[in-house]
Amino acid sequence: MFDRSEIHKGMKVRGNDGHTLGRIIAMTDKELIVEKGFIRRHDFAVSLDDVREVLHGEVVLNHGRDSLFSAPREIPHIRH
Repeated sequence: MFDRSEIHKGMKVRGNDGHTLGRIIAMTDKELIVEKGFIRRHDFAVSLDDVREVLHGEVVLNHGRDSLFSAPREIPHIRH
């Protein structure tokens, strides 16, 4: 269980398999916007319902990196 107030911009996001998926670059009331990649950046909207827990200052999702393209939805890259 987690409290939404524990989640903030800049946190790493990991899949349930432990792999780093990206970092939070923005948040809405219902979604995290996660940036993936360094050279070819892609942003994904991840529902807060997909968050399993906040552990050691990182957000852990209910799914792994293999499902990153099927569960969250890709959105246009946000310049920040």
